[in-house]
Amino acid sequence: MDVDRIYSGESVRHSIRRLYGVRADAPVKLPHATVPPLTTELVREHAEVFDTILKVVQEQTHREQRDGVKTSSNTTITGSWLLSVPPSLLHSEEEVVNYLGMLVAIDFCHWAEVRPASVAAAAGRSVEIEEGGIVAAPGEGVTGFAGFYTVVPEEAHAATSAVQNAGASSSAAGSHATKELFAEPKDKAEGQSGSGNAAAAQDVTLLRGSAAMMFLLRRSVEVHCLPWYDIGYLNGFHGDAEAALKAMQVCFMGCEKDGVTPLWMPCTRTRVQLLLSLADAFARQRTSFYQLLRECAGYVFRPPADTAAVRAGVRGFVPSLVRFHPRYHDFAAASRSEASSSSGPADGNDAAYVPILKLSQLTAVALEQSLPELWRHRCFTTASVVTPPSVSLSSWLVERAAVAVQCHNTGLFADRAELSVCCDYQIPKTLRAAGLLIYGAHLAQLVDNHILLQPGAAEEASIRIATLIAADRLLEFLNAQQGLTLPSQNAAPMTEVTCDRCSVSHMDYALWYIGRYMVPSKARHHLCRTIMY
Repeated sequence: MDVDRIYSGESVRHSIRRLYGVRADAPVKLPHATVPPLTTELVREHAEVFDTILKVVQEQTHREQRDGVKTSSNTTITGSWLLSVPPSLLHSEEEVVNYLGMLVAIDFCHWAEVRPASVAAAAGRSVEIEEGGIVAAPGEGVTGFAGFYTVVPEEAHAATSAVQNAGASSSAAGSHATKELFAEPKDKAEGQSGSGNAAAAQDVTLLRGSAAMMFLLRRSVEVHCLPWYDIGYLNGFHGDAEAALKAMQVCFMGCEKDGVTPLWMPCTRTRVQLLLSLADAFARQRTSFYQLLRECAGYVFRPPADTAAVRAGVRGFVPSLVRFHPRYHDFAAASRSEASSSSGPADGNDAAYVPILKLSQLTAVALEQSLPELWRHRCFTTASVVTPPSVSLSSWLVERAAVAVQCHNTGLFADRAELSVCCDYQIPKTLRAAGLLIYGAHLAQLVDNHILLQPGAAEEASIRIATLIAADRLLEFLNAQQGLTLPSQNAAPMTEVTCDRCSVSHMDYALWYIGRYMVPSKARHHLCRTIMY
């Protein structure tokens, strides 16, 4: 893929508006999905979902305000991204950035296909898709759908608590730190009390999906001293994926939701191959995630015109990732006739490449949420902001750190508002429940019957592009409301809901959380085996 030809470095939100327009009162029709006009009537029709979105956003903004008040006297690390980093790396800004970069690079596809229970019992274990299990091909139904889990050993709680509460006045507050950081909400988690499975009977902490992966990888460093993220360590395998997989097995072996039956992390071999490929590319290009961050001058995307950054040839962090490795070539091909603009990149087939860029943006989000907290934590625990020797005194990172320790609301990137939602499985599910995303009959039949979609095909592209359009419209709509009056579920008195200023990160989390835990379980998300999400 010639990324220089199809991607200029503009933000995903700007691309969506350029290609599909900014008018929320006009429908956008894609081959297999439609984004309807966002009207007051639509909001009233789906009042319960909209009310829930607003409440989840409010909870986040109120929590941030409380955290801001506590920051001046509290040294406890609370952010989930920074807590996913092994404590032994927190002394180094560079190590934190490189660890999070590798972590996000393999944060995809957390669902598996396993053998039916009777077959698994006969074999003595459950088999993950790439290790000989039942594999559905695109167009076939996924009959062995299963989540990936891991069990948290009891001793891990105390260790994590000690890290979280270093310097705090009391360690009691963190006695269940690991549970609070990674575990499913007690009233929402699969496999909790009443399910009759082994994990519930033993009253253990069961982690699922991305949380399970983060915990296993952090524990691999903390307990097993396995530097799975390190460029030198990975290049020591000289591209031998089988040898690397064998050496790093502890990073990727979890269980089914019974807490007992072994289960490889879905797409384990693909993850290992990606790690080896990234490490090789970093070595050949003599760079790193940290170096790319330093060179971006504080911009996620292409800097504004007529700025010093543009004159210096700065690309922005996400465009640099896209140019660095094919792993970040996350684009959806759409016929130009589907877009409202005739401008933009195209190939000989008259296709417009719409940037989705889920994991490159998520890498920026992880750093946006982690580094300011790391700087404040180090300032409060060491009485100064320690400048890494590798960072010149003129670095924008040093300037940003000095501001961050004084102001809780200071972020990392100047253009963080240009980040879009991260298109995954759950966000389209929520938007569909809210009436903001309508699948055509063909696509609805595929999704509702757990038919595996072909990566990059028109069906998947329709979902991802429509998700970006609908989410952008929803964000603008929410921020245009001083107060939104919605009918209650039983059509009794009206409920007044006031929306505070909503950021992309607020809405991204709200849509994901509602799709994961609050949309009725009978509503299904689409399935597509891909490394992009």
